Amino acid sequence: MKRISPVLITILIAVSFLTFCTPLQNEAVPPINFSPPAEYTTTIFDVDAPTNASNERLENTHPNIIFIMTDDQPYQTVEYMPTVKEELLAKGVSFQNGIITTPLCGPSRASILTGQYAHNHEIYTNRMPMGGAVKFDDTSTVATWLQDAGYETGFFGKYINSYDEVEPEGYVPPGWDEWHVFLQKNLTEEKAGLHFFFDYTLSENGEPVEYPKKQDSYGTDVITKKAVNFIGENSDEPFFMVVSYFAPHSPYIRAPRHEDTFRPSTGWEWNSYLSPAFNEDNIRDKPDYLETLYPYSGGEIEITVRQMLRSLLAVDDGVASILNALEKTGLNENTIIVYISDNSLTTGDHRFGFDKNCPYEACILTPFIVYAPDLYAPRLDTEHLVANIDLAPTFAELAGLESPSTVDGLSLVPLLENTSATWREEILIEHWPTEEGVGSIVPEFYAIRSTTWKYVEYITGEKELYDLVNDPYELNNLANKRNYRDIQTKLEEQLQILKQQ
Repeated sequence: MKRISPVLITILIAVSFLTFCTPLQNEAVPPINFSPPAEYTTTIFDVDAPTNASNERLENTHPNIIFIMTDDQPYQTVEYMPTVKEELLAKGVSFQNGIITTPLCGPSRASILTGQYAHNHEIYTNRMPMGGAVKFDDTSTVATWLQDAGYETGFFGKYINSYDEVEPEGYVPPGWDEWHVFLQKNLTEEKAGLHFFFDYTLSENGEPVEYPKKQDSYGTDVITKKAVNFIGENSDEPFFMVVSYFAPHSPYIRAPRHEDTFRPSTGWEWNSYLSPAFNEDNIRDKPDYLETLYPYSGGEIEITVRQMLRSLLAVDDGVASILNALEKTGLNENTIIVYISDNSLTTGDHRFGFDKNCPYEACILTPFIVYAPDLYAPRLDTEHLVANIDLAPTFAELAGLESPSTVDGLSLVPLLENTSATWREEILIEHWPTEEGVGSIVPEFYAIRSTTWKYVEYITGEKELYDLVNDPYELNNLANKRNYRDIQTKLEEQLQILKQQ
């Protein structure tokens, strides 16, 4: 199977972005400094006509909920987002074991909205016949639950993949009062290089609105502005808002103001970013499909990661703008922010280039932050296993609701309030081959992960077992080894139980 070199992808990006940014020149070889330069300044998009929430509003209602989601964001990249690092990470509850149960955009987003594993909501891939928004049952989601409870609801950005194919045209799923979602069907071949960053179309409450190729129409910023205005317009009633950025998904288009960030310098060693699993040399103990992948060069990975981090700076500006809007409207003490990615992304780990359809930590481990410093004490949680299926029941409990019996996830509220709360010990991870890309060569698998072990079963009969304490980068497969038969048997049994839930 052939793959397109990230270097070629970056060249195409530079060409399509020529109107706004100087093309990259001579950047592939020198090491880079991943800290924003001294002259970097956060851009704040201000709230229109801010109002102050009444004391009665703050005292007598459930909290506002803002769910910020990125697309394909590697776990470690939050370290290079100044506001996320200094505000959300430093003052929130950050879960080190934040897991995506099916590491692919469409299934993960369906799990977030329903609180269900993919084998229950039956969105297995991004497109029909096995997935996509057309197949998704949207009649009962966290949006419908909260809307029925009196919340004003809004969705801004990327929805479940293949939303364009849902009939009738202009369809707005139930539960959403405000609906501003990217449309993909208008992406011509000429526009494809800019994707949802420039020259795109939004479905605005069912009506298509085109955003031309102008600097003030950068997609991430437009979503931020709409989210900020939604806060200002709803400061007198509880709201639930999803801010679903397309960044840092390929093609990694940055905002024009960030074109000079992360330029080459001599103060940073490239190898310090790479995981020990980068270009894993010995894959004899790994499943056969890994033999179809070949090693990457550091330069290939480096240049694309640089583009990715640049695109995340606009997301960071969005977080800063949302925090600013909450403070100006007086809602900062009664609003909970949750920040995650729909899945993680490899950067050469185990020979996966920029992929997400694998059982390894580089695919399933995501930033997972709950920010409400006036409600929950800041901490780094390394003990508890949380997942995307936990978000819907969490939002429901915050709104004073009981989750439907169909929900597989657990509300995080008891864990946020009490670190000694009874909690799960394992979680299920699932994958079905996708329609294209590297995900199409990864066989169907089911895995079970605890805070200390991971066990994987492929439909091919191949198995993997990793000691995550002593081998966090999953380099030594212990499956079927005599000394680990007891733990493997236990995990095999638990995996079968989880698959039936």
